[in-house]
Amino acid sequence: MKERIIGLLTIAAAIVVLSFIYLKGDGLAEIEQRIEARQSVTVEEALIQADLIYPWIIQLGAFQDLEDAKSLAKQFERKGYNTYVSSKDFSGKKIFRVRIRPSFEDEEVDPIIKRLERGDYEFQVLGKGQQ
Repeated sequence: MKERIIGLLTIAAAIVVLSFIYLKGDGLAEIEQRIEARQSVTVEEALIQADLIYPWIIQLGAFQDLEDAKSLAKQFERKGYNTYVSSKDFSGKKIFRVRIRPSFEDEEVDPIIKRLERGDYEFQVLGKGQQ
């Protein structure tokens, strides 16, 4: 019985020491970067993305308030979608559009549309000329 207690204490001490070394080193910076990346939302000006024409874009919503747009974008990012916020001026008012774009060059839109339909989400698919 004594040996088991000593063995368990030794293993626990090793885990604590290794955890401390990992978190004190590069591990902590990596964890902080992951947290920051999860909390941030990409906001792109419409002029910048005009150079990047995708085969398709799915628009989930448009808002006058950036925080509303960020909230929706984060919601869909947590579900695994490649979301971003596009800002554009319309008649002197800035509009923030929440959109999904392809994760890779040849990604098909149909599986994403089916997934959104199963979730009963409202969306609009935009082709190359509509972005």
